[in-house]
Amino acid sequence: MKFPVVLLVAGLAGAAQAQTMKPGLWEFKQTPQLDAAHQAQMAQAQKAMENMPPDQRKLMEQMMAQRGVSVNMNGGTLSVRTCVTKEQAERNIAPMTNQGNCTQDVKRSGNVIQTHFVCTNPASEGDATVTLKGSEGFTNDVTVRRPSQGKTETMRISGEGRWLGADCGDIQPMKSQVKP
Repeated sequence: MKFPVVLLVAGLAGAAQAQTMKPGLWEFKQTPQLDAAHQAQMAQAQKAMENMPPDQRKLMEQMMAQRGVSVNMNGGTLSVRTCVTKEQAERNIAPMTNQGNCTQDVKRSGNVIQTHFVCTNPASEGDATVTLKGSEGFTNDVTVRRPSQGKTETMRISGEGRWLGADCGDIQPMKSQVKP
């Protein structure tokens, strides 16, 4: 399962209008709808993290925090804590962990942002709908399509984001890597 995390929150990019995100620490909870094979992979990854020696797990968590992300996988939900800068908040751009060379076509109507995105590394494309809930939250639905072994694999993800506070603590801001 190699869907880039950028796709989980891809729909947030867009021009700042009536509502903007607050800068600071955000938590994104995303629930992918997975087939049995991908559910098993996610469970295996979660178990591997749980079984790490405490020192090794702490080191891995610190390394991830330095890159601007804190991840937790419980019950099939991926929770990511990340720091949103003032510039990202003003532009409604969530920080992304993807290196996928993505472009987006963004349309916004009121508090609803609809995005079609295309990424080249790994190759994928999809659509996202994000509904802003003021400056401190949103809900999202994302559909991602990518080639896999001669077929098109589709993944659907639903989730939400919420602002936790102005202080990001140890989590450093990530650079946004999505191109308009």
